[in-house]
Amino acid sequence: MKNNHIEELIPSWFEGTLSPEEREKVEQWKTASEENRQIFADSLRAWEGMEQLRRMKKYDPEKAIQQVNAKIEKQKKIRLPDIFQKVAAILILPLILATLWFALEKPQKTSEPFVAWHTLEIPAGMRSEFYLPDSTKVYLNSKTSLSYPLVFNDTIREVKLSGEAYFEVAENKEVPFIVNTGRINIEVTGTEFIATRYPHEELTEIVLVEGGITLFQGDYRTNKKDIVQLKPGEKIFCLDSDNEMTIDKVNTKKYKAWKEGELVFRDDPMPEVVRRLNRWFNVDIQLEGPELKGWAYTATFEDESLEQALELLKISAPIEYTIKRREMKTDKTFSKMEIIIKQK
Repeated sequence: MKNNHIEELIPSWFEGTLSPEEREKVEQWKTASEENRQIFADSLRAWEGMEQLRRMKKYDPEKAIQQVNAKIEKQKKIRLPDIFQKVAAILILPLILATLWFALEKPQKTSEPFVAWHTLEIPAGMRSEFYLPDSTKVYLNSKTSLSYPLVFNDTIREVKLSGEAYFEVAENKEVPFIVNTGRINIEVTGTEFIATRYPHEELTEIVLVEGGITLFQGDYRTNKKDIVQLKPGEKIFCLDSDNEMTIDKVNTKKYKAWKEGELVFRDDPMPEVVRRLNRWFNVDIQLEGPELKGWAYTATFEDESLEQALELLKISAPIEYTIKRREMKTDKTFSKMEIIIKQK
């Protein structure tokens, strides 16, 4: 991979304007060597300096430059890797000005350092994978968003999830990794697990694959309230309506199959089948009649279309379905496809 191409992508990575393919190229380059990691870290610090500069209400650039020149005469020249020189030429002066403004103009004030956050959103019907700044690998399912700081601090690694994600957390026993779902939160130091929290479904589901996790409510720093610790192979399921948590022993293979592009059911009740089909195909399937809730379903889908999946569902259960095609709404967007499933 040519370095000059990566050099052009780095600023856009911080802005959050890269395509999933371009982000993947940067992630692969960043993890290829320690030198690349350092270059990326240097670029990030420069970028955050620009963000700080934008947040300033006022500063004296002429005075700051004079102070910079005085400092430079007393220090050795800094040598940057060739790949970073163009980025540094654009970013390093604002960083110096920002640093001097905070350090020299207002030394009496202390505040929390500004941290830039980025939100990655996965459209319906798509999946993605990438690395967080601490080398944690994350797989994101359809209609999922993940917010994370562009650099973690030395006390906590926190992300915010809406949707479904599979985490392979980089081990760091000194700095806990926190997943904030807005309902039930997760604390780990290094492990693999699946967290699901689609707000419109009003439920939370967490499956532990390896290692151990602690579930808690509240803010980790101020009012953390531990709930339970999970063991490998355990799943918690909690509905917003009753706030009661169920813990079951499960086969984790079917819960993580989606990251490999498969949708797997193994004796799953019909409401769960419908819920996962809705996520997978971005449709609105509704069950008509309470008798369907007692049916269980077993199947594996990979490249099947929605109608193929529904036809296979008919083979296993005495059902029939009707499809309401999408309609254009007043804002020129289309409604979701609606499917009604009822017993024959």
